[in-house]
Amino acid sequence: MTVYVLGAGASHHAGYPLCGSMGSQLFDWMRNRVDAQGFESRYPPAARFFEEQFGRVKNIEDLFTEIQKVIADGEHGTPDQQTLRTVAANEQSALVNAIRGWFTEIRERHSAEAYARFAREIVAPGDCIITFNYDVSLDRELKLAGRFEVGDGYGFRIEKLPAKSATRLLKLHGSTSWLALMFGGITSGPFQFELGNVLGRRPVIGKDEFAFLGYSNVADPAFPRGGAALPVMILPTRSKEFFFAANSGVEYVEFWGNLWQQAAEALRITDRIVICGYSMPRADQRARELLLASPKKDAEILVASGADTQRIVLDYHESGKLRAIAAEEIYFEKWVGNLDKGTAGAA
Repeated sequence: MTVYVLGAGASHHAGYPLCGSMGSQLFDWMRNRVDAQGFESRYPPAARFFEEQFGRVKNIEDLFTEIQKVIADGEHGTPDQQTLRTVAANEQSALVNAIRGWFTEIRERHSAEAYARFAREIVAPGDCIITFNYDVSLDRELKLAGRFEVGDGYGFRIEKLPAKSATRLLKLHGSTSWLALMFGGITSGPFQFELGNVLGRRPVIGKDEFAFLGYSNVADPAFPRGGAALPVMILPTRSKEFFFAANSGVEYVEFWGNLWQQAAEALRITDRIVICGYSMPRADQRARELLLASPKKDAEILVASGADTQRIVLDYHESGKLRAIAAEEIYFEKWVGNLDKGTAGAA
């Protein structure tokens, strides 16, 4: 089994943004959105509000960090701070939904040829892919290549849908296709819940997302109606909170914990790890600890992460993983392109 670790550098060839410029690009996309009747949607005023508050913050994680600070400071702040907190919290949901809409538009306009070759010609049955990306272009290419089934390929079971996935795709920062079904989908009236069930709930997926993956006329058994306004399960903040806060307490804690545990186990038992397009930033402490501490000391670790490649190799050497080396090609699409020379995956 090979474990592949992918970041934004791997999805960039398919038109998706890099983290460092995603904030300003998101504002540009939001500014010109209109609804079906040609009227300005919710996105332009949300973009204007945040630009007025924070300016054109390029890095998406910096942007959400600033928003979180405003929300935290306003909880017990002055009346003006409390008002700003309320507006910022409401508009933050518009930003998250905008990311989902923007990424949906990107996948419709751009091909993902490097992902397609990666899925068809590099990934093998039994491999595990750990990704910190939100997009679903790789998911689709894995399905088309016969390497993925949605019923269990994400590391959690979706009952009644095709299972026995040849690979696992563990999306540790979430996915634009995942929605958080709070309180089991009950939106009004009295109800009861068991705490364990609330904490362990899985995401739900809409029909359009199944269709993009290649499943026609498929509905999530836990989300048969669809169309509800539900939180998108992505984590664009620098200080990531692996839960959703609700009146009942926190939800999805066990879900995130299980997903990360699966990733740690895969890294622990494999003899070969390939890191592509993930910069392993020092601010992302949980991911760094996972990737540096979990592997065996004698695991072969190949790094192809652009300008960050040598730094990551050094990080592994300092953690005692002396078999970490830089790939011959350090950018994902070029690394995949080495198939033409018969050297993809080699140093």
